[in-house]
Amino acid sequence: MKHEERLQERLAAYAKRGMQRSLRYQPDLISFSSNDYLGLAKNPQLLAALGQEKYEQMGATGSRLLSGHHPAMEELEQQLAQFHEAETALLFNTGYLGNLGLVSALLQRGDTLYYDALAHASLHDALKLAKGEAFAFAHNDIKDLERQLAQDRAGLRYIWVESLYSMDGDQAPLLALVDLAERYEAALLVDEAHATACFGPNGGGLVQDLGLSQRIFARLHTFGKAIGAHGAVILGSPSLRNYLINFARPLIYSTAMSLPQIGHLSLVYRYLEQEGARLRAELRQRLEHYLALREKLSLSDYLTANQGPIQAIFWPGNAEVMALSAHLMGAGFDLRPIRYPTVARGQERLRICLRADMDVEDISALLQALAAYVRP
Repeated sequence: MKHEERLQERLAAYAKRGMQRSLRYQPDLISFSSNDYLGLAKNPQLLAALGQEKYEQMGATGSRLLSGHHPAMEELEQQLAQFHEAETALLFNTGYLGNLGLVSALLQRGDTLYYDALAHASLHDALKLAKGEAFAFAHNDIKDLERQLAQDRAGLRYIWVESLYSMDGDQAPLLALVDLAERYEAALLVDEAHATACFGPNGGGLVQDLGLSQRIFARLHTFGKAIGAHGAVILGSPSLRNYLINFARPLIYSTAMSLPQIGHLSLVYRYLEQEGARLRAELRQRLEHYLALREKLSLSDYLTANQGPIQAIFWPGNAEVMALSAHLMGAGFDLRPIRYPTVARGQERLRICLRADMDVEDISALLQALAAYVRP
C-alpha cells in the first residue's frame, strides 16, 4: 500500500495547488480549445473519401527498420517533401517524438543548442537524452541569442525555435534568426507544428511563406493540428534523413504508422492543394472578426491580437483561471485553462483557438461573455 499512498499524496498536493489535470469530453459545448484550425478533422468530404479506401493490412507490425516499412510511406514522404519545398522527408509518429528524435540525435558531446525560453515540453525532454549542452535565450530576443552565440564554445551549434508559439500564439523572427544562424555557422531547427497549413501560399508554413525553405537545417511539421490527422514529419537534407534513420531512437524503436494513417495523410495533403486557399481565407475572416470585436468591446487590455489562429486571455493564478474557465463552461463554451507549471507562474491564461469552420456568431458570443466577466 505504500506505493498507492505515494500516488495519492502527490495527487493531493497537486490538487491543493490547483494543478491537478483531468480528462474531459464535452461535445455539447462550443469548442475554442481545438487545434483543428482548418476544420479538417471532421471534414465530411475527407471522412467519406477515407471510408472508401482499402488497405492490405491495418497495423504496421513493427518499426520501419524491421517489418513495418512500406512503399506507401516513402511515397507519402516524397509527397510531403515536394509540398513543403524540401529535399527529403521522414515520418514520425508524433511531433513530440519528432523533436525527441531530432534533438537527441543531433546534439552530441561538445555541441551546444540555444533554444527559445518558451520551447515546447518535447524540446526539454529531448535535452534530457541529448549529450551536449543547452542554453535558453529570452523569448524572441535576437540580441540575447546573439550574445550567447558570440561566446566561444567548441563543437557544433544549433538553434531551436517554434515558428508559431503554441501558448502565446506569436511568431518567431525567422528572417533575423536565419541571418544570425548563418553568421555564426549554427544550424537552425524550426518546429512548424502550429503554422502548418495555416500560413504560406500553399499552406506550407511560415518558413515557406517567408521564402526560407532552403536556409533551414531541419523543419518539423505535425499533423495533429490544422492537418486534422496524426503524426509528424521532419524535413531536411538526404544526409539528415539517413542520419535520423540510424540514430533517432523514437524512429528506431517505435512501431511505424499504420497504412490507414498513411492513406489519410496523403488524402488530406491532396485536399489542401485544392481547397487550402479557401480554408485559409475562411480562417482569416474569423480572425478579422475576432480582432474587430476585440476593439469594439474594449478588450485590448485582456485579449491578444496575434496574426494567427491562437489567441489568449491572460488571467493570472491557477484558481482564478480555473474559475474563469468554469464560468465560460456554464455559458456553453469550452476553453481549457492553461495553468502553472505548463506556463510560468503569473502567465496563466485561457487559450482561444479560432477555426475556419467556426460560426462567427459563436466568436461574438464568447467575447461578449468575456467582456461581461472582466468588467462586471
